[in-house]
Amino acid sequence: MRFSPSSIAVAATLPIALLLGGCASNRASAESTSVTNSRQWLLTADTSEKALYVNSVADGKRTGVLDNVRLGAHAGAIQLGGGRLAFVDESVPCLDILAIDDGGTPKIEHSYVIPPGNEKWERAGWIATDPTKHYIAVGSDFDGSTTQQVTLVDLTRNAHWTVPLHINEVTLATTGKTGTEEMHTFLAGDPLRLVVTSGGRLDAYLVSDITSGNPAPVPYGSTALGAYPHGPLATAKGDRIASTLRTGIASVALTSDGFGESSTTDYPAGHAQNYRPRIAPDGTTYLGTQAGVVPKETSWDRTPAYLLSGSMAGGPAATVALGEGIFARASVSSHFAATSMAESSGDSLVLVARNEKTGFFDGRVSKIKLTPLAAGPVVGQDAKKAEARFVAATDDGLSVFVTRGGEGKVTQVDTASSRERRTIDYPTKLTGGGYITVVDAAVDGYDLNGR
Repeated sequence: MRFSPSSIAVAATLPIALLLGGCASNRASAESTSVTNSRQWLLTADTSEKALYVNSVADGKRTGVLDNVRLGAHAGAIQLGGGRLAFVDESVPCLDILAIDDGGTPKIEHSYVIPPGNEKWERAGWIATDPTKHYIAVGSDFDGSTTQQVTLVDLTRNAHWTVPLHINEVTLATTGKTGTEEMHTFLAGDPLRLVVTSGGRLDAYLVSDITSGNPAPVPYGSTALGAYPHGPLATAKGDRIASTLRTGIASVALTSDGFGESSTTDYPAGHAQNYRPRIAPDGTTYLGTQAGVVPKETSWDRTPAYLLSGSMAGGPAATVALGEGIFARASVSSHFAATSMAESSGDSLVLVARNEKTGFFDGRVSKIKLTPLAAGPVVGQDAKKAEARFVAATDDGLSVFVTRGGEGKVTQVDTASSRERRTIDYPTKLTGGGYITVVDAAVDGYDLNGR
């Protein structure tokens, strides 16, 4: 299964002051329009309009804009700490390092062009960083190809290398036919390794081998992996990695000489594959939304939704029912997990409290009513063409942001009062829900994979 960003066709006009930078020389950044004491910023991407917006979490005011940047929503973004993050600009393509200053003005600090290799570039599969945030790896997603590539960036040396990697064909869990699976990318272990999923196995390559200039590195170690990986996970320490599979979540420790003990946690009966899992602030708990397994003809408003969370060390996972309908990618704070739900009864922001004893997100479920999407799913109609939402939370859990796809709006919810705090307007429509994330200069990144 492959997920692609929705296409967007809308116009953008904003007062901006030119600041050159990044892979494309005609990028622009807005002058800071408001300086606040908060160093929390909402980054919003309109992918097809190739625009990035920065707004203050404190007052919702726009502080900056970057034009001609198409953030890769599939690979997502990685928080690097200090108001910096990394993402792939698919229009070039290149890996961009974005910094937001104390006034909220964004600037592309560095851009690393990703060479096309022998295949036509489609999009980045996954990006990853290591626990020290010195390295970033960008994996390709050449559909159906047994030759993939990884671009490895050394931020300390301001250098990068691209190496081709062979991916095995397997019997696909989704169709029963022979084909290739999506390649996950990790940077983990000591000594540091680039680890990729490679058709039924995990292959590890020494980062030092790649940075020495070896154009054809050989695996430092390999181990078996189950069918259909579609969501990478790594502990914040980089000592254990995992992949969501067709029927469960498989994790494995990294030892100094290769791979160590492994563990698999099966999904509860009747649950589909975990969707876009992520790591919680404790650095070891994973969580993600799931749909229930239902007959093909089941309408969208009759499809159960769940939140699954567990430990990277393995063992039983916790499952919470969210309702029946369409959900968004899960977001996470130190106190709760969040997603949006479109149900027959209306739209809501769903918060699932964190269990202080286990660290899992299986506590009280709260639903905060949201203004319905103007072009949201309609009961009795196909929901494929309906608009969607994207959700992001501040690390302290005080605010949650929810996009209103097709309307060019983001709703900021105050979790203390369980009310909509304000609506932030954009000059483009954010068709398909766009992409949002919160950048907090005071928080170091704890999730080593792009989300």
